[in-house]
Amino acid sequence: MCFKHQEYIDKLSTQCPPQDYEPKEMLAFRFVFEPNDERSINNFKPVLIITPQRNLKPETEATRCQGYALSLFDTRENAEKRYLKLTKKRKKLRDSLGTHIAAGSLDKTDGVVSKIDDNGHLSLHEFATADLAAKFVITSCLL
Repeated sequence: MCFKHQEYIDKLSTQCPPQDYEPKEMLAFRFVFEPNDERSINNFKPVLIITPQRNLKPETEATRCQGYALSLFDTRENAEKRYLKLTKKRKKLRDSLGTHIAAGSLDKTDGVVSKIDDNGHLSLHEFATADLAAKFVITSCLL
């Protein structure tokens, strides 16, 4: 199966996505901008597609692989907690993260996901045919 951004993934020397990522059916949450916001064109783009020169720490092939995945959360509450933690000291980060939370149902044809971490975060490597923008709707405001 081909992934979105396969041309970048192919340049990595590490297994990307990792072998333990699996297709999954679940409700997921993501930071987004409202559709009428010019920044909304990036709502479903990975960080390294939005900003290819982005400095990832630590800079490894594995973190570059993660840079081509979408960050999602398993609950709205976990997404809100992460947003507050990220923006507490860095208010300008809101300009790139988003202003709202959107929810959408993932199915096994959308891609492969990481295990959910202790903060409710997971990474999704989308299949080339996936269209998450059509599946997600804004559920709450973050500001």
